[in-house]
Amino acid sequence: MAIKPSDNIPDMIDDQDPSSVQINEDGSITLAQTGTVAKPVAMQWVGSDIKPDTRYGSLVVAKFINCLMYDGKKSVAEGVFYGAMEQIADKLKADPLPVFEQAIENAKPLVEVRSKRIGGANYQVPVEVNRRRQQTLAIRWMLEAIRGRKGRPIAEKLAQELIDCYNKTGTTIQKRENTHRMAEANKAFSHFA
Repeated sequence: MAIKPSDNIPDMIDDQDPSSVQINEDGSITLAQTGTVAKPVAMQWVGSDIKPDTRYGSLVVAKFINCLMYDGKKSVAEGVFYGAMEQIADKLKADPLPVFEQAIENAKPLVEVRSKRIGGANYQVPVEVNRRRQQTLAIRWMLEAIRGRKGRPIAEKLAQELIDCYNKTGTTIQKRENTHRMAEANKAFSHFA
C-alpha cells in the first residue's frame, strides 16, 4: 500500500489497528503494515495552486508578484519586484527578504469594521480579521499606496513603500491605523458580531 499525497492520512489511520500506528518525533506517521512514512502536510496561507518564486523560494513573494501583475505580464511584475528588492538591499545594507516579510507583517490589520443591519439601522461592527484576509489586505493596501504615488518608476515606489512599512510609517501603516481606530471607536457595537 503506497501512500500518495492525495491520500487522506487521518482516514488511513482510523482504518488501522491503533497499535500498528506510530507517530514519530518529527510529526510524521508510520504505518506498521507498510513501513512507509507519511509526512505531515504544511498549511499554506497564500492561496491555491501558487508555486514559490524562483529567486527566494517564498510563497508570499509569489503571491505578492501575482497581485502586482497587470494583464498577465508576470515577467514584468517579477522584474519590478526583484528590482525593488535590490534597491532595498542597497539602501538598508541588509537581506531584503526579511525586510519584505516584516513589512507585510507590520501592515496586517488585526481588526476591521463590517456593516451589519440590525432593526432598520446599519452599525459598523468591529470583527477580528483571519490570517488569510490579513495578508490579502496588507498586500492590497501596499499596492494601492504604490500606485497612488506619482512621478517615479514603480520599482522605486515599491521599494520605498516596503521600507516605510518595515519602519512602521507611510500610507499603508496609516491605513492600518485608521482601520484600528475605526474599530476602537465602534467597539460599543461589538456585541452585534
